[in-house]
Amino acid sequence: MIETAIQQPIQRHLDLIDVRYPKSPTSWTAPKQDWRHFAQCILLRAGSGKARFKGTHIELKAPMLAWLPAGMLIGCDFAAGSQGQLLTVSEDWLIPAVNRQLEPNVPFRSLADTLHEIKSIDDQLIARIQPCFEAIKSELYENHIGAKSVVSAQLTTLLVLLFRQDADRPPETEDGSIRSTLFQRFLQLIELHFRDHWKVVNYAENMGVTERRLESATRRDIGQSPITLIQRKLISEACQRLAHSPLSVAEVAYGLGFKDPAYFNRFFKRHMDDAPGTWRRKIRKQAPSEDTTFAAWP
Repeated sequence: MIETAIQQPIQRHLDLIDVRYPKSPTSWTAPKQDWRHFAQCILLRAGSGKARFKGTHIELKAPMLAWLPAGMLIGCDFAAGSQGQLLTVSEDWLIPAVNRQLEPNVPFRSLADTLHEIKSIDDQLIARIQPCFEAIKSELYENHIGAKSVVSAQLTTLLVLLFRQDADRPPETEDGSIRSTLFQRFLQLIELHFRDHWKVVNYAENMGVTERRLESATRRDIGQSPITLIQRKLISEACQRLAHSPLSVAEVAYGLGFKDPAYFNRFFKRHMDDAPGTWRRKIRKQAPSEDTTFAAWP
């Protein structure tokens, strides 16, 4: 941490740690009260290390560049003899960098929400990346007027360079749009916990993000709210079980985590216009080959 900048306002949004050939292993830990609101970028020019998340980690081996979305990194370890820099930036200061309109075909917001590991980067790329870190470092030291604009420009440059180099880009949809890792993680958690009837806040807390940020990601990637996606999954599963299993309506309700079959009936009718039993009878009268189930998940 740059000691002379600790008391400056910029320090609440930005930090840059220099790793300069330590004689023994060294570690960095994210501030517990703020970690979920900060993203990190690691440029490792020599040595190795480990980026630690909740329950997992990725190996760092120079030369490499890594971008870690807000709410992921809880700590980082560097081996003795390593050289590099660890940049930490708040979402408040990241937003101007991802709201760029000049290049609509570069998905800045999705890039910032995605974990990137650019391994074995060459000297030419390092020569382009290093000035970004140095410019941000200067703003952190000096805190001149317009610091936020300078930092934003450097972050935009970093994200563009990531976009050009990263072969493992965020998954694309049929219309060519890119869905963020945050959105993909949310879908995975829904698959695990939809029967537990988790609320949106439970999903957000598990992923280390705010409800507002989760909603922003789902609306950007699929145009729907988190609660809509959760309910769609429940309805999709209910339709599958009602159409293709011999279970009673009450058994379907209990299997989906509903403690009260009457509530399940109201929930189902609100979404499908018919009570579960009525819907099942209609479906079974139709041709077996006709796809009458709920819209494809998600």
